[in-house]
Formats: sequence, structure tokens, C-alpha cells
Amino acid sequence: MMAAHPPQKITAYRHAERVVNFAPCRCYRQRPSFTHCWNSMSAPIFKLVLGALFAFTLNLPADLAHAAAPALSASSYPKEFRIGYQKGNSLVILKASGELEKALAPNGVTVKWFEFPFGPPMVEALNAGDIDLGFVGSTPPVFAQAGGAPEIRYIGYAAAYKDNYAVVVPKESTARRMKDLQGKKIAVAKGSAGQYLLLKALEQDGMKPDDIVFAYLQYSEARSAFERGDVAAWVVPDPRLADVEQNIGARPLVTASKLTPQYSFYVAPAKFAATYPAILRITLDKLNDTEQYAKEHADETARFLEKDTRVPLKIWQLALTRQAWGVAYPLPPNIVDAQQEVANTFFRYKLIPKAVQIKDASVSVK
Repeated sequence: MMAAHPPQKITAYRHAERVVNFAPCRCYRQRPSFTHCWNSMSAPIFKLVLGALFAFTLNLPADLAHAAAPALSASSYPKEFRIGYQKGNSLVILKASGELEKALAPNGVTVKWFEFPFGPPMVEALNAGDIDLGFVGSTPPVFAQAGGAPEIRYIGYAAAYKDNYAVVVPKESTARRMKDLQGKKIAVAKGSAGQYLLLKALEQDGMKPDDIVFAYLQYSEARSAFERGDVAAWVVPDPRLADVEQNIGARPLVTASKLTPQYSFYVAPAKFAATYPAILRITLDKLNDTEQYAKEHADETARFLEKDTRVPLKIWQLALTRQAWGVAYPLPPNIVDAQQEVANTFFRYKLIPKAVQIKDASVSVK
């Protein structure tokens, strides 16, 4: 039976293009190619390239380009807005475009960006008051609400995972369903959306957590273990999923599209959401614009992400074909219900110390 563990405490992270005391995280450090690149410092942002790729305001009438920034009193905005992001999502593109800074400059706001390797340390930073907005999978905010960070609030959401998150097996594996993995080790990052995906994949095939051995490994460790054959399967999202499919022939056994819908969320501290809803609205609107542009310009987006992450172009090209696009707010009842199922599942398996109500942590910034 799995024991309940809160997300690992990470007390430092990367600020903009500078790494700040990233211990104790060990993510993305073992493999010299893809995973090494993922952990390495971002490539410099080439403004001419970004101007060509992501000059959103050039493609919009002037009145629409700034419509998301209503003229409110100076007290309606903080002097500094700190955003946590992970490599490979639309926040990276928004950061590089500079469009959010342009929208907020008339209100005297300075935007600062902090890079995180995955969701749990971002939630830790939100709880500590070190950032004001983050983007995480379904699991970290549930652990937060049930544990040491109950004041984190859901303010928006992204489209559900589809074929971009999967349980994969090596190309030589004979497994065709989850039951074929009974008694075997499966690698998954603790506190990640993949942990919930794995629980649901087991349930769908009539299995219980005790029927397998959970190998709680971060991505670089899991990749190495998967290649060595130390684990029989691995729960992994894009672009790492695309990487192992293309480069070592990994085969998806179950994808998120076949399971209970699971979403990613934009989250903020309760006090910040209540005090500064306007800045959160502007940011979410800009993010949705960014995602629509990326969807319509997939090749350009893939080239940009290759430059920014140093992950090969072919990996991004595959990953973007199955990316679900769109940012919306506030959370409607069906999204709250889907996230409630995440919380109920973790409580049922005693992975969180108490039951939580997602509706209590969902707020509107409209």
C-alpha cells in the first residue's frame, strides 16, 4: 500500500535566466542529451526571432491589443508580479513575447519570471509567498489543499490531457494492458499529475495500487531506470513522451485520453487573487491569445521551443500535434467535479491526510 507523503519541499528555484540554489532538486541531471538540455539554462532569447514569431499586437487592431488592460487605479495592481513557469508551456512563449509586460507597464507593474522543474516546488513557492501565479497539473494543488498550503486558489484552467500523457513500456515489452504489469515496478513522479493518471489506469483495468510496485522517481532518474530495464513502465508527459517514443521506441500502453479527464490549473495565493484580480484576468487572457497563436502557427512554435529549451525540433513537432489548447476562467462545475475526483481518489488511497472540497479553493477573478 502506498504511504501518504506531501510534495517534497523545494525552497529555491530559477529566477528568469539565472539559477538560484536549486538543491535539493535532482531533476534532469543524469542524461547528457534531452534531459540534460531540459535542466540546463535557457538559450538567450533572440528578439528578432520572437518579433517574427510572437508579435501578437502586430496582428491585432490597436484597440484590441490593449483591451485586456482596463484603466484601474494604481492600487488595483501590485508593483511587482512574480510568475512561476515550467519549460515547454505557453507561459514560456508569453514570457518571451514580452506582451504581458507591455500590457501591464501602463499600470506600473514589473513582471518577474521564475522557472521550476515541475509542479510541487511551484506550489511550495506559492505557499511561501515567493510567487504570485503558477501553472501546475491536477495533483499538486490537491496535496497543497490537504496539507501545508491550504490558501492556494484555482483561478483558471487549461484543456484536459489527451495523448500527451501516457504510461509507456519499452519497445520489447509484451505488455498490452495494465494487468500485464501486475507485480512490476512502474516509475512515476510523486505528487505529479502522472500519479493520478497511474491510479486511474490501474482502476480501469480492475487493479489496485497494491498490484504494482510504485517507483517514485523524478524524470531524469526515471528515464535512466526505464532504459536500463529497472522499471517495467514509466508515466511520462510530453515532450519527454515524444522523446522516448522517437529515440528509444517506447510504446504508450494507456494515454490520458482513455481515462477520467484530468486538467492543469493556474493557481494563486488566496490573498493575491482577492486583492489583484485584474492582473490575473489580463494574464489569463494573454495566455489564451498566446495559445491560440501557437495552435495556428505550430511549426513556428516548435522552432521557438527548440531554441528556448534546446530540445530537438522533431520532438516538439510531435508533441504539439497532440497538445490541447485553450485557457479559460473561472472553473465551471464540470471542471470542479473532475478535480474533485482527483482529490477523492487520493483520499481514498490514503495519499492525503484529509478530504478536501475543490469548490472551496476555486475563485473567480472576473
